[in-house]
Amino acid sequence: MGAIGDVIAQNIAQPTAQQTEKSKSTDGGSQVAGYDPMRTARFFLYGCMFGPVAYKWYSLLDRRFPLPLVTLGSSAPSGLGTSAAKLLAIGKRVAVDQVAFAPVAIGAFFVAMGAMEGKRINDICASLRVKYRDALVGNYALWPWAQLVNFSVIPLIYRVPFSSVVSILWNVYLSWINSRRSSGVPIKSV
Repeated sequence: MGAIGDVIAQNIAQPTAQQTEKSKSTDGGSQVAGYDPMRTARFFLYGCMFGPVAYKWYSLLDRRFPLPLVTLGSSAPSGLGTSAAKLLAIGKRVAVDQVAFAPVAIGAFFVAMGAMEGKRINDICASLRVKYRDALVGNYALWPWAQLVNFSVIPLIYRVPFSSVVSILWNVYLSWINSRRSSGVPIKSV
């Protein structure tokens, strides 16, 4: 999903003057100039590394903040009590996910991308100082709502695939931040 997001970011979401120039290929067709397949490969590799981590994280949240079970004919409180307990557990999951996991995951993204780009540690730190806040703000605009849906109606086994679909949008944004700041072009609100 990271690779898909990066391809979109490179070719559709934020085309630069260089990317919109068309170059003729040898067979008479055209291709977009400025596409960076290695950048897409880095996003793909990061996604391969991040997927198992995300699954383990969701499993931990599921164990730590279990949703109340409701069975037909049980003497468990019904209606508002069960709904309130479920909402409380979901709220805890989303809060812990956004307070504990999101800031670390965003930092890990920029560190991993910087390392895969061959940047020195000073450059990676500088990149974090410039990009981290924008990415975290973007995260808080998208992921709490997505995770609310994810934790409330999506079964555990489908949570990573659901998040992967949402992450296409997220990866377009991350790719855009990563490339725009790298090229020295300031980020404007999206």
